[in-house]
Amino acid sequence: MFSSKALVLAFCAMFLWSIGDFLIHKTSKKISNFQFLIYINFTGSIILLPFAIRYFYQLNFESMIPLVVLGIVDLFFGLTLLRAYEQGKLSVIEVIMTMELPLTVLFGVLFFHESLSWLQTFLVLVIVCGIFFISKEPKTFYQKIICFILRRDKILEKGAIIALGAAFFSSFYNFFIAYNSRNVSPFLTIWLPWSISLSVLLLYFYFRNGFKKGLSILVDDIKKYKRIIFSGAIVDASAWVFYAAAVSKGELAIITAITESYPALAMFYGVRLNKEKISKFQYIGAALALGGSLIIALIS
Repeated sequence: MFSSKALVLAFCAMFLWSIGDFLIHKTSKKISNFQFLIYINFTGSIILLPFAIRYFYQLNFESMIPLVVLGIVDLFFGLTLLRAYEQGKLSVIEVIMTMELPLTVLFGVLFFHESLSWLQTFLVLVIVCGIFFISKEPKTFYQKIICFILRRDKILEKGAIIALGAAFFSSFYNFFIAYNSRNVSPFLTIWLPWSISLSVLLLYFYFRNGFKKGLSILVDDIKKYKRIIFSGAIVDASAWVFYAAAVSKGELAIITAITESYPALAMFYGVRLNKEKISKFQYIGAALALGGSLIIALIS
């Protein structure tokens, strides 16, 4: 059992992530995901600085080390996920990324000595299945099963191994956010690692494109798409702060299970606003994910 405040914060993070996911999807059609990663880290570092600076007194050698590690994990997670999206199919990558939730639960059990009841464990599996169904069209889903049975040598598609790495880094990232949020402010937990990631990403971007050309690319993108870039970045940064605050007050496994249903909400935005066609199979997945999140929150 933990505070209702942690549950409220978790649902706020889920809601904001669903909006951010929808905006990022729209932005990805206009600019590269790598550049958007820069914009997210830049915007988050700027808007969180006034809040984080009030907690600088909490920084010392012992607290800095796990924050720096979090920044490195954040960087690896972002780069491996982008690489997986570049090499593999979106539907395949999203399914593999569902491994993030059970891995995060495992880290919570191993390192924070959390425990789940049989009902909570079942609901976590329901949420994972729901997200899995959202990510797959029925035809592709059944074809995958047939492929696995008849041609096991072809089951690993391009980008699948990298996506598994991204899922591992994502779960490790969640664990370190919980660890740091319980030792320093949630604002510092997000701000410092993002600032580290931003520095590395900018150095790489300028090294690859040159300073003038790189700066020109970033400025041109901001001029053309500043509204959607900054709205998406602000929403995403806010979601991570809510998540950090939630896991600082509640169990990592339960909080992450609740927030992982954000793709279901993002799917409904796509149907409502973009007139996307969704199969009954995916609607069932959304119902499973959201229903699992609500029930696990109620019983916790």
